[in-house]
Amino acid sequence: MNVVTMLVCCLSLLNGPSTVPGASWRWPLDPVPQVLRGFSPPALPWGPGHRGVDLAARAGQPVYAAGAGLVSYAARLSGRGVIAILHGPALRTTYLPVRPSVRPGLRVAAGDRIGVVEDLPGHCGPRLCLHWGLLRGPVYLDPLSLVRPVQVRLLPVWGVPSAGRGPRPPGPLPSLRYGSGTADRRPSAGPARPGHSRPAEAAGEPPLSLAGSSSGIREASGGVVAGMLVAFALMLAWRRLPLRRRPPQGVIDLARERRRRRCARSG
Repeated sequence: MNVVTMLVCCLSLLNGPSTVPGASWRWPLDPVPQVLRGFSPPALPWGPGHRGVDLAARAGQPVYAAGAGLVSYAARLSGRGVIAILHGPALRTTYLPVRPSVRPGLRVAAGDRIGVVEDLPGHCGPRLCLHWGLLRGPVYLDPLSLVRPVQVRLLPVWGVPSAGRGPRPPGPLPSLRYGSGTADRRPSAGPARPGHSRPAEAAGEPPLSLAGSSSGIREASGGVVAGMLVAFALMLAWRRLPLRRRPPQGVIDLARERRRRRCARSG
């Protein structure tokens, strides 16, 4: 699963249908059908995927509205009967292939009959099925979230003995002294196991100070910056100072010769 698919799934959870106030939902077929193919959102809006669920059905089986709403579409599309029902400002359900018995603009309640399944195999192979979709705006959602409870997984509480485990052995728990900047981890009583070193505090050494280490880092970084500034200032000063170099033998220093003649004239 790539990042885009994970993002679509997160949006589906955040924009779930449970935000519709007072909504009650049901299966569009009776009795509860078998799910032939589940919801598989595409990685990209134009990419391949399954934008709904396929429910096992038979030709002529009644189709019911999954929730109360307003019929926004009931006609044939690409050779199949399609029904769309609005549930609130942005949420809508779709049903196909269905021979509609409702018209656009009609308000329906959850469980109202809206049509029958058409005898058009092909979407589910040789079997007949009802394709049930759910959208919030342009985002496809899993329609099974309307009729199936959300699965909640509880994480274990550490420190509480679970079934099959004995109580936690006595001993002090690691503690953190806030405000002092030191992490105090007291070792439990007993000799150290072979191959394991005892903590520094058990050997009589002072505990590690987080505040001291951070101040040392700040001082070191400040010294590096100061050294760089001093080196830069020295480089500028060196470039501005005139170089007093003696010319090679047989080469006349014109600047020195001009100064000598100037002094001779003024004298």
